[in-house]
Amino acid sequence: MHSCVIFDMDGVLIDSQPIHFNTDMEVIKAAGANPEFSDVEQLAGVALGKRLSVYKNKYGLELSIEALTGLHVGILMRTFRESNLGPIKGIPKLLHKLKETNIKMAVASSSSLALIRLVLDMLNISEFFNALITGEEVENGKPAPDIFLKAAERLDSLPENCAVVEDSTNGVLAAKHAGMYCVAYENPTSGEQDLSNADMIINSFNSINNDLYWLEKQGAWNCTKK
Repeated sequence: MHSCVIFDMDGVLIDSQPIHFNTDMEVIKAAGANPEFSDVEQLAGVALGKRLSVYKNKYGLELSIEALTGLHVGILMRTFRESNLGPIKGIPKLLHKLKETNIKMAVASSSSLALIRLVLDMLNISEFFNALITGEEVENGKPAPDIFLKAAERLDSLPENCAVVEDSTNGVLAAKHAGMYCVAYENPTSGEQDLSNADMIINSFNSINNDLYWLEKQGAWNCTKK
């Protein structure tokens, strides 16, 4: 039986959700509209193409989705390269502990593969992950379960043997729709997110680093409480 943990990236591995919010706002403004932050905030975790379609329809943007995408990617990649963001506190220790316990790990993010690789390299944590899955690879983005089901497939695991770590409303819903155990990280920089559907809510990764009891919640794990 495989034991696997699937991590969202933005707001979980790195405190980058504000960058995505700001980039979305900047793109909408560049396209000639005045966005409401609440419209951007509620789409946290949703794939870029779907977000841009929502903005285009809501604000009547004349630029094509392709043009909006190009503008967004350019701003986003530049901002990340110029940032000095590190991993969220407690994440490196957690990744080391999971690896020592032979837990397989994946990143399942709505961000592009290029951005995922850039961030993992920035944080020096690429080595920990057995698979990287993006929103570009699945038909339906979060809150649909597709991306997490794809991750389980890549890890050669049944969905019920996977735990997901998320920070957004849409991500939590996607994990539960996939039939997975969900740990929700209450990140204050991720905006107003409803995490009530998660199996566990934490406000610090230090709170789950002392042991891996949370992986035993469904009785499907090979690790033992220490």
